[in-house]
Amino acid sequence: MNKLIGLLAILFLFSSALWAAPSVTPPLLGQWAGVLAVPGGSRQVSILVSQQADGTPTALLHIDAQRLNNSPMRVRSGPDSVTFMADQAGCRFAALPVANGQRLRGTWQQPGFRTVLVLEHVAGTGSESVATATFATEEVHVSSPSSPNPELGLGGVLRRPAGAGPFAAVLLLPDAVPASASSSEAGSYRLLDNLADYLLGQGLAVLRLDDRGVGRSSALPAATASAELAADAQSALNFLRSRPGIDPMRVGVLGHGEGANVALLTATYAPAPAFVVALAAAGVSGQELLARQTSLVNRPGEPDTAQWTWQTRCAQRMAQARREAKQQLAAGATPEQVQVRVAQEQLRLTTEARKRNETLYKRQFALLEIIRQTADNAQAQAIVANMFRQIYPGLAPATAQARAGQLTNTWYRSLLAFNPQAELAKVGCPTLLLHGAADAQVPAATNLTALEKGFKGSKLATTQQLDGVTHDFQTAVGERALLAGTTTPTTTSTDALEAVGEWVAKRLK
Repeated sequence: MNKLIGLLAILFLFSSALWAAPSVTPPLLGQWAGVLAVPGGSRQVSILVSQQADGTPTALLHIDAQRLNNSPMRVRSGPDSVTFMADQAGCRFAALPVANGQRLRGTWQQPGFRTVLVLEHVAGTGSESVATATFATEEVHVSSPSSPNPELGLGGVLRRPAGAGPFAAVLLLPDAVPASASSSEAGSYRLLDNLADYLLGQGLAVLRLDDRGVGRSSALPAATASAELAADAQSALNFLRSRPGIDPMRVGVLGHGEGANVALLTATYAPAPAFVVALAAAGVSGQELLARQTSLVNRPGEPDTAQWTWQTRCAQRMAQARREAKQQLAAGATPEQVQVRVAQEQLRLTTEARKRNETLYKRQFALLEIIRQTADNAQAQAIVANMFRQIYPGLAPATAQARAGQLTNTWYRSLLAFNPQAELAKVGCPTLLLHGAADAQVPAATNLTALEKGFKGSKLATTQQLDGVTHDFQTAVGERALLAGTTTPTTTSTDALEAVGEWVAKRLK
């Protein structure tokens, strides 16, 4: 009996050693993503598994709708299972690999909640090269100029390649949203996640900071103007310059959307960053930018159902025109006559779209002008809510009132007064201005031209436009997908990743 007990003890110790082994198997490395069902809705969840220089496994947790951005996780990997523990977020995921190791299925737990979660291995995002390479991850704290207490600053994660360096580094700034918004800019965070992986794989250190009022930056109130965010960014750049293993002469900043404009503003301060990458930056005033958008009643990240209905109707009309053209061709019409029929329908739709957008622009510009000139918020809200009900007849009164309240808050008022042109000529470092030709939020046709004008022909600025790419730098949805009901692309454009990577590499040389 004693021999049996001794044998069982040895087997227990051996299995425990396997469970606590510091390394992870190659199939586990990389990015895993899925949908977490929660009471009242769902959340997009992703976990990036990697291995540090000493072989220790590590992971980063990202939950879109909670703006939980790259929260570190401890990893326990056994022969047949794996457990991820996010101590700061108070959650854990214990799972078994299934489907030939391409899927993790297990139990997600957090205070007061437990459910089944399935994560799929994500391919083609650039995560593979990062996961198989070794790099270091550390939580950091950056002081904020607007905080009277240095301890109440910005928290985030710094990831850098293995080795002593010194490494070039980049600060990533997301598309900002007002504190009152109920949903986050999931697309912006997904874009920056992929860019972080890609640039880390190119040998750069990457710093991501949590938004003010969120996660590790929860002690700071939300910013009310771009100048506050730019001051935070400048503080973060100085933090990077002072870090061991970081080359202080090769520290740059990359921003998306409003984060791109913050990056450009940061580049007007001394010392300027080594480079700026501005993705979908606005070149026109905030009032002009908002008025040109298809709808002011949607919260950030919400789909524009009116615009989707219009696009669907256009696609259906073009499909009908093509069917009629085929029938005419079968009935003896010449190819030239058939082409004319399709071209005429396309011209009619283009003309209708131009008139529709111009009418909407004028109404929305007038609405925003009332906000800008009416200092009394209560009075401005009442007028705007009434105008909303006239512009969008199907809008519920409560929704109109709520959205009017958001458009008159401090954040939106600062956006209406924002004009990037005044500062662009002061940018003192090489700058990449990159836009997607299919961007409906910050159209390249007007904004990229305005940005070039603001730089006044400076050789520091490089402009580039990517065909078929949206505001979040994803491949635009085609007509067939639109008709099939598939309206949301999910992966970052490879062209966008490569454009950023190649340009940054040239600047660092």
